[in-house]
Amino acid sequence: MNDRHDTSSPSARASRLGRPLVVGLTGGMAAGKSTVARMFKALGAEVWDADAAAKNLYRTDPALREAAIARWGDAVALRDETGRAVDLVRAEVAQRVFHDPTEMAWLEAQVHPAVAREFDRWLQRIATNTSTSIVVREAAILFESGSHLTCDVVVTVEADESVRIERARARAAKRGESVPSQADIQARLNRQWSREQRVTQSDVVLENGEGDSLMPQVLETFEHLLLRSR
Repeated sequence: MNDRHDTSSPSARASRLGRPLVVGLTGGMAAGKSTVARMFKALGAEVWDADAAAKNLYRTDPALREAAIARWGDAVALRDETGRAVDLVRAEVAQRVFHDPTEMAWLEAQVHPAVAREFDRWLQRIATNTSTSIVVREAAILFESGSHLTCDVVVTVEADESVRIERARARAAKRGESVPSQADIQARLNRQWSREQRVTQSDVVLENGEGDSLMPQVLETFEHLLLRSR
């Protein structure tokens, strides 16, 4: 575990102003970010999943939904029995953005601010209604979206790329999904920051490669976070 617990570390950015300590949690694809989030939650932290929130926005944010339909046409609209658009067809959206940087940039410009607003509302509810001292903002693209700038501490979970590719393929097979090719996985990896970029901007690096023991690293990190939150 690479650990830098001091006020001069990269994430000494946000002013807490009486709210819980906000911990940004990210990592390379299939490095184990969600596993660490579950561990933090078991230890008492409140966890917010940015990726899940982004997916829900297509259903809950009419402005975002209508903007996507206006840009890409009715093929991306999922309509109810009355003909009202209630969601987006995820596969159709993915087809338009995955290999088109311009369309991806447009979608991200719509989604990132909306996700940030959702997090702010969630954090306000948590700060008002619970006594928790630590909240975890779990996000695959924490850095790419700029969300790390609003976190007090950033934790990244890392593993060698070859290990992550095999995990991603095994995970899809376990879920009964179509197993992605190595080229498809590589394309997704290329959309994220590199390991070097994440590590440079993180306060804590948890290693979750083959042979690494994750739980002791998480426990040690959580102890530091509790001290920081006081």
